Amino acid sequence: MDPTDSTVSEPKELQGRWRWLAGGMAVILTLGVVGGLVYLRLGVSKRPDETRGVSTVTGIDFKCRLPVIAGASGGFISFPDGAITVDPKVNVNFYKGGYGFTYDAQVGKWVPVPKSALSPDGRYYAYLAQTTGVPGETASMSLHTHEIASSKDRVLWEGGGSPMGPNFVTWLPGGIYFSTVLGDATGPIGPVFPAIYVADPNKPGTPRRVGPNPAPQPPSPGQSNFSGPDVFTLVGGGAAWAIGQRIQTGVPSPDKPPAPGTFGPDRIIRMDLRDGSVSTWYSVSTTELVSLAGLDEQGRPILALFQPTFKNDAAALNGPPAVRMLLLTGAGQTTEITSANPDFHPGTSPSADSHGIWFGSWNSLWLYTQGAGFRQVATIPAGVFPSPSPPPMNLQKGPMPSGAGPAMPSYMQGTLVTPAGSCT
Repeated sequence: MDPTDSTVSEPKELQGRWRWLAGGMAVILTLGVVGGLVYLRLGVSKRPDETRGVSTVTGIDFKCRLPVIAGASGGFISFPDGAITVDPKVNVNFYKGGYGFTYDAQVGKWVPVPKSALSPDGRYYAYLAQTTGVPGETASMSLHTHEIASSKDRVLWEGGGSPMGPNFVTWLPGGIYFSTVLGDATGPIGPVFPAIYVADPNKPGTPRRVGPNPAPQPPSPGQSNFSGPDVFTLVGGGAAWAIGQRIQTGVPSPDKPPAPGTFGPDRIIRMDLRDGSVSTWYSVSTTELVSLAGLDEQGRPILALFQPTFKNDAAALNGPPAVRMLLLTGAGQTTEITSANPDFHPGTSPSADSHGIWFGSWNSLWLYTQGAGFRQVATIPAGVFPSPSPPPMNLQKGPMPSGAGPAMPSYMQGTLVTPAGSCT
């Protein structure tokens, strides 16, 4: 099953012993959610890339070309001249589920997986495929490697299980790591928990469980789903990383929002890939919520922190809480990437390379380097990238009702720019 195939079906709702995971997963905050919901179609075209416009570049003196996904297309922004080139072979549909997307500079092609799934030499990528199990049995899944130049696909392993997400695959020199729930497809229904596994790309066979150790247990009957096991989603720097949840002591009320500091993710957990041991590396000291935004080039976590709000009015809609970004450099040690900058609205996962950490936002690109700090380096003019067409069922017929607010916050009215690979 190839992720470039538009006929690949979406994973169905988990049943039986998988159901308890849903509540815990629902509270995990992911800044890169837009990327996870995009379907990338790689068409065949003889047309060359099209130069469509010029972005305004500030504070860049090196020369490279950054691949991006923006609007309904993929393309490149050149530095320092700011030239914007659209690749007509890439067609993005925001209304179909799918895989990540990366421009692999090693082979000069777009691939339908996140950058983490590329092999160290850039010649292959790895991905997980899932099919729905029959009633009373677990779902089944398989781990694949795909040679980009030849399109040759190989199955490394297949069995009972359910991946935590199509993007939770990381290919490192030590093997292919992924987050999943594995189980015997014909075995009895019983307690299960997510874990990190590693497979040898040169040796098909059953993946080895890495951790966490000791293994967590699912919540007991009647226990809040917020107390479910922590799910490790990012792998790098010799470790896997997870967000830890506050354990709620009271039953959530549908009529009254919980008090700040009593719910949501409040810590970052590290699992050592050598023995699966787990330790807390960061804990919030206020009522903020913390999210794993991504990893830098050394595999260190990039954290996003913000204050929750329960307001449901136009002012809150157009003025979301500002986000602080930190780089977790060691146990209890952080470096500030940016304070709560009101002009920066993170909407995608960052991408790290030798130049620094690239952040995408609406109509803009930002770059963090240790020497120059965090700054906006490119402003993209409106209309350069083709806009995606709205789904037919969401088309507005007739005038907007009186007093109705905008469908999106004002800062989201432009084009969301997503870094999609290294700037080379």
